[in-house]
Amino acid sequence: MISAPDIFGGLLDGISPGFLLIAAGLLIPVLPRMLRPVIAVLAPLAGLFHLLALPTGPHGTFEMLGITVATINVSETGFALGIAMLVAGTLAGVFNWHERAGLPVSAGLVYVGCAVGAVLAGDLPSFFLFFELASVSAAFLVWAGGTERSLGAGMRFAVANILAGVLLLEAFLLTYKATGSVAFFTGDLGTSAGIYLILALGLKAAFPVLHAWLTDAYPESTPGGTVLLSVFGITTAIYALSRFLPGEDLLRLIGPIMIAFPVLLALLANDLRRTLCYGIISQAGLAVTAIGIGTPEALSAATVLMIANIFGFLVLFMAIGAVLYRTGTASAAALGGLAATMPLTTGFAVLGGLSVAGLPVLAGGTAVPYLMTAIWADGGPVVAALALFGVAGVWAHAGLRVPATAFFGEKRTPGLKAEEAPVHMRFAMLLGIAACIAVGTMPYWAGNAIFELAGLILHLEVLAFALLVFLAARAWGLLPREEPSALIDVDWLYRKLGPQIVGVVMSVTSAAYTAWQNFISSRINNGFRAMFAAAGPQTNIASTWGTGLGVLWVAILLVVMLLVSYT
Repeated sequence: MISAPDIFGGLLDGISPGFLLIAAGLLIPVLPRMLRPVIAVLAPLAGLFHLLALPTGPHGTFEMLGITVATINVSETGFALGIAMLVAGTLAGVFNWHERAGLPVSAGLVYVGCAVGAVLAGDLPSFFLFFELASVSAAFLVWAGGTERSLGAGMRFAVANILAGVLLLEAFLLTYKATGSVAFFTGDLGTSAGIYLILALGLKAAFPVLHAWLTDAYPESTPGGTVLLSVFGITTAIYALSRFLPGEDLLRLIGPIMIAFPVLLALLANDLRRTLCYGIISQAGLAVTAIGIGTPEALSAATVLMIANIFGFLVLFMAIGAVLYRTGTASAAALGGLAATMPLTTGFAVLGGLSVAGLPVLAGGTAVPYLMTAIWADGGPVVAALALFGVAGVWAHAGLRVPATAFFGEKRTPGLKAEEAPVHMRFAMLLGIAACIAVGTMPYWAGNAIFELAGLILHLEVLAFALLVFLAARAWGLLPREEPSALIDVDWLYRKLGPQIVGVVMSVTSAAYTAWQNFISSRINNGFRAMFAAAGPQTNIASTWGTGLGVLWVAILLVVMLLVSYT
């Protein structure tokens, strides 16, 4: 006899944990305002417990149009990322407890659910559905910022991600046409499908030159919305790269560039949330490099780094989000000296920066040395040197510049007052640091040292050297001054130069059209004048003739017709 738990358990096994969050997000607009933050916390927790109960392997398998579809596949990587995402989603719900508006809460839950669904997807249709719905809900999170800037940034975000979605769909359709299967595959850049695939995932993962939509859009959301965007978007894209393009040599070239180029831009950005966005891209470059190397150790290190960054950047964005919530600004030129009034938030920001930089015991202390060991073993000295530069760079801007600018030094805005972050925000940051410690110490209490001691020592030396360089540059006034400025990035091409070029083209086109219109009008007018001159009322041909002359001409015509007819 089959019991009720067996029936419901079997049904739930075929439902992705992400569906629970998506359903909750769609219900948010019709729920009372007081219940919305409660659901925003409980839904990710429900998804977490559901994922923990799922056995390894594919679930939700069924036949559709002759194709076997699997909605879920609990793999080792997907399980680890899913757990991290659901925990982070719960903490983001706690941080965002004050939010009662329907749009940010609803879009946030759908976004988290789609990201979780993507990393647990069992085949291409499921992955594509979750991946693209995540982009749609992310655009609404940007628009939830409620400003003119967020509206424009959200539109640019949507355009970039729609383009990526079209390219990804084309890659999947070409692959299905060639293989007849909807299972995950390893892309080949020698085929059209492979080219479409790397272009799509390059846009999603913010490859160099294709990255501007991320740094443009993420800082324009609400404080809680930016926390969600920072954690899930690029993480899902990096996961996709590890599934579709492991060991791809081109990623070995793209990854180091991706590591290095954001470092200077992060030091120049005035908006501290934008600074952290550049840090996300640089850290993602480390994972891309490891995926390009493609060894089991490198791929495992990339996964560990993604998990570590989820919690490290989660805390950093929460800290700056709390500053924005209390002061109304995240501008480096306006902040400073907040440690006196926001001591706990300051401490959390410092610890978050240390976690991202890779301090032992925190999350990055496990991930970064492990990844550096894998890159050093198989990536070559040049790639390893660039990776070390990226590690030092992210420590300089995320671990040093952001806390130093926001919380220490002199107040750059006289009279700026900021109370300590609300209790729910402080609690969320505390839980985030606890998660960082759990991830950072897991290899030790699990009895599994996943990196060599030599790699850890080298990493600490790099951090110490970067700290000395930062302090010396700050003391000697070599760092860029914290003042209001517009950072010139790749988006300048389509936000500034593009409209100017369009304006010039429109002006030239309008002038050419006007000239052509004038030319045609003058030719037509001249033609009418010539006709008027030749046959106007003032000419002989148009003068009044007598009746007799008219009769004479008729008679002449009749005679001519008779002669022609009878000749």
